[in-house]
Amino acid sequence: MSPRSILIVDDEANQRLMLEQALRSLDSTREIVAVASVREALTWLAQHTPDLIITDYNMPAVNGLTLIAHVREQAIPARIILITAYYSPELHDAASRLQVEHCLTKPVPLSLLRSLAAG
Repeated sequence: MSPRSILIVDDEANQRLMLEQALRSLDSTREIVAVASVREALTWLAQHTPDLIITDYNMPAVNGLTLIAHVREQAIPARIILITAYYSPELHDAASRLQVEHCLTKPVPLSLLRSLAAG
């Protein structure tokens, strides 16, 4: 089932825009929110429940795994895709423990992202 709302978290503006445009092309009726930091994501999550979260791993101040841990602690039932330029087996293991659905290495082919986001 295609997600109705998607939260994108990435500190790089160009990356956020690219992800948002790629996902919007699948279905213009879905809600897509793109934020630049974990702090912004936590503020948004306090009042919303997305179906899918796509987050970068390496961000200033707080990394994507910290966000994912919070999501899991709050029992938010979102699917999660982690994107990173710094893939390692340790990161993959940590992501798996947090029930991350996919851990993708940049640059992520947009066709793959669309396919994974569609469920």
